[in-house]
Amino acid sequence: MRVKRLIVLIGALVIGIALTALIIYGNIPLPFVIPGLNITHIGFNTTPEKFAYSNVLLLVLSLSGIAFIWLDYFLDTQFLKR
Repeated sequence: MRVKRLIVLIGALVIGIALTALIIYGNIPLPFVIPGLNITHIGFNTTPEKFAYSNVLLLVLSLSGIAFIWLDYFLDTQFLKR
């Protein structure tokens, strides 16, 4: 159980950092344009300095939190009681 809980904690943090880097540095073109919103790519194609460090921290925390919830559910570590 301790190994699974460690995997959940470290995995959530790694996923949060990786997705944050993808969102900040990424510029992935979409094969279609979302009508009305004119969204043509995913990511901001910028740096953390221009994005603001506080926003980077909030993005890491929120994405890690979502990953933590799903990893806890799939690995059944019961950090969050059901």
